[in-house]
Parts: sequence; structure tokens; C-alpha cells
Amino acid sequence: MNPTADQIQPVRLLRRQNIAPLILVNLGVGLHATIWYMATTAMPSAVEELDAAAYLSWATSLYLMTAILGGAMLPPIKSRFGPRNSMMTAGLVVVLGGILAGAAPDVSWILAGRAIQGLGEGFLLALSYCLVRELFDNALVPRVGGIEAVTWAVAVTIGPLLGGWLTDLGTWRYAFFGSGLLPLPMMALGWIILRRHPHVPMSQAAPLLRLLLLAIGVMAIAVADPFVAIKTGPVPGHLLGFAAVLFGIALIAFTIRVDRKARHKLFPSAFPGIKHPASLGIWVLSLMALSEAAVYVYGPYILQVYRGLTPTMAGYFGAIHAIAWSLSAMLVANSGTRWHNWLILAGPTSLTLGLAGLAFTLAESPLSVIAVAMVLIGLGFGLSYSFLTQRIMASADPGEEDATISSMSTLFGMGGAVSAAVSGLIGNSIGLDGPLTVEIVAQASLILYGGGALLAAIGILFAWRLIRAYAVHRRA
Repeated sequence: MNPTADQIQPVRLLRRQNIAPLILVNLGVGLHATIWYMATTAMPSAVEELDAAAYLSWATSLYLMTAILGGAMLPPIKSRFGPRNSMMTAGLVVVLGGILAGAAPDVSWILAGRAIQGLGEGFLLALSYCLVRELFDNALVPRVGGIEAVTWAVAVTIGPLLGGWLTDLGTWRYAFFGSGLLPLPMMALGWIILRRHPHVPMSQAAPLLRLLLLAIGVMAIAVADPFVAIKTGPVPGHLLGFAAVLFGIALIAFTIRVDRKARHKLFPSAFPGIKHPASLGIWVLSLMALSEAAVYVYGPYILQVYRGLTPTMAGYFGAIHAIAWSLSAMLVANSGTRWHNWLILAGPTSLTLGLAGLAFTLAESPLSVIAVAMVLIGLGFGLSYSFLTQRIMASADPGEEDATISSMSTLFGMGGAVSAAVSGLIGNSIGLDGPLTVEIVAQASLILYGGGALLAAIGILFAWRLIRAYAVHRRA
């Protein structure tokens, strides 16, 4: 892009006709991040009051699973009902989920509410990214992405503050009720803006079989954690849980295989191979998501229950890596192309170091040392995420651009969901669902975060292969 066009872009983006659409798409990103951190901040207090610590990770994995399904349902629903009607319905789903979780007499209501919210939020997040392509000129899309990074940084700051403040105000229920109100501004603005964009319904066939298989697979993983509570029977509960995870992964793999022969794909044909640059980039993102789920599953819980922090402070410590992610992403956004390969390698490398540090510091080290490890984890994503996605989109096969772009968030979220479920199984097997001692926390940290560091280290190898494969792809 020539310098003249680059200088014009910020002015064009901030023209009057772009302001309202810019707010709309950023509300979708901010909504997801704010509700996520409100819920993770309030959950430790909720499970303590309801005596349901064993279900802490299940609430996370179930939410991530339904968010994945919500995003996967976007193409057929949007094509049939249009963006405005789809947004209104998904927003109401998020509202309903917040009400159910806030009114919960027991933990099952919270799980149901979080699952419902995940379904709506996953759809709204995917719709927001889709609307960027429809409401803005293509030349403005990178600028919109930069502002979305700022929105994410603000949201991960507001989320723990709002969730902790509402919890400290009286009860964790206020946080969930509050999360149910957040979609209303987006719905109101979307109703006004999108009615100026008439939609012609299209009868695109919904991939029902593949969505059903995907749903069964992700739900098998989501329900793995409660098996740990089974103490009687010929097979120990934790083994049943791991079997459920393996069954879910196998079914997801089968779904990807079936999808490769379909006309309208959910995933790119190159995945899960390890030669194509698009597939390698998706693998790096998935491995990074797999490695760090235990940070938000058990980080705030251990800091609040074991280290004695208030819900607000524990929530902020849990969000340090997200804040570091957003700030570092903004700092490197305009880096020259000669730095891109280094930043792609620096991402999983920093993540490996941060997780390895957390494995040895969470139990007894000063909070400042834990904060440094959290920052390294966040830098891992912030330094490399945008350049990884750029390489993936640039190397997508012709005709599979949409499937490649949508699969990035789907598989990234799926990696986090699988990791959250496995983290819960391991944590509960070790004893994180009971009274916490230094021995239990130290052992759990070493296994959960040390294991995550190993996965992130594999991501370094895949990132190196991606750099070489992308160079070959460009020459071709």
C-alpha cells in the first residue's frame, strides 16, 4: 500500500457514516470480552456459596463449547434470516442466559445459563467480524481491526472490575444479571443500522449432520469433568472423564474428515495436514489455546481461595495476560514485514516461558513474580496473533477463504475448550475441588502449567515450519 493511501485511511475511517458501524462491530468484541471476565471473576464466589468447586472448570468448558457452536451456526442462519434478525435473536439468548445464571438455586442453573450465553455470544462475535467485511471498504478493514484490539483491551479491564464490584456489592448474582443487560445497546444500535441494509433470504443448506456431530463431540468433552465425582463402580471416575474427552476429540476429527468431502465447508481442506501454511498457522493457534486454558480456569480461583485476594483483585490478576495481549498487539500492529517472522516465533516462545514460570511460582512466590509470568503469557498471543491470522488468510486456497477464516476462531476456541476440560479433570483428580494446601497447589501448577509449556513449545516448532512453508507458498 502506498503512503498516500495509508495517510488517508484514518480520516476515511472516522467519517460520519462510519462511526455508528464502527461502534456496532466493536460492541460485539467488547461484549464477549466483558461478559467473559465478569463471569470468571464471579464464579469462585458462586461455587463457594453453592459448594460446587468441582464444577468450576465445567462452567468454562461448557461455555466455550457452546460459543464454538454458536459461531459455526452463523453462515446458514445469517443467510436465511439476515444479520438484523439474527442479531436480535442472539442478543436475547445472551440476556436469557444471564437471567438463568443470576437466579440459580444450584450450580446446574449456572451451567445452563453460561451454556446459553456462550451460544449467543459465539454467534454475535462471529457476526461482528462478518459485518466488518459488509459495512466497511476493504481498505479500512485493517484499521477496524486495530480499533477492535483497543476495544478488547478496554473490555478486559472493565470486565473484572465490573464483575468484582458487583460481587463485592452484595452477591455474585448481580454480576450474572448485569451480564444479561450488556447485549441491549448492541441490539438497539444494530436494529437502527442494519435496517438500512436490506437482506435477501437465501436458502443455503445448513450442515446439520456436521453440526450435530460437532455438537456431540464438544459436549462429550464438556461433560467429562463431573465424572471425577464418581467414586464407586468398576471404573474410576477420572478415567471415565478422560475417555469422554478422547471420544469427543475422535468425533471432532471424524467431523473434520466428513467436512473435507462436503461442498460448503466448515474447515479448510488443508487442515489437519502439517505442510500447508494455512493449516500450520491454524495448528499454532490451536496449540497456543490448548496450552493456556488452565490460566483462566484455575488462576483466579487459586488466587482468591488459596492466596486470599478479593474477587476484584483475583479477577485482575487473571486478566493480566489478556491486557498484555491487547497492549502488545497494538504496539506491534505496524511492524515492518522484516519483523513478522520473528514476531511469529516470539509468540509461542514467550508463552512457553510464561507458563513454565507460572508452574513454579503460583503456590508460594510473591505476587509480583506471578504477574511477570502472566505478562509473558499475554505477550505470547499479542506478539504473534495478528501475523499468524494474516498468514493464514493470505495462504487460504481459492474458494475456501470463508471456511479458513471462520475455522481460525472455531478451532482456537475448540483448543481452549478441550484444554479447559482436561485441566478440570486433572485439577479435580489432584484435589483442587477441596481444601487447598501448598502441596496440592504446587503439584497442580507443575502439571497444568508445566504441561501447557510443553504444548506451547511444540507450537514453536510448528511456527518455524509455517515460516518456511509460507515462503515457499509466496514463491509459488
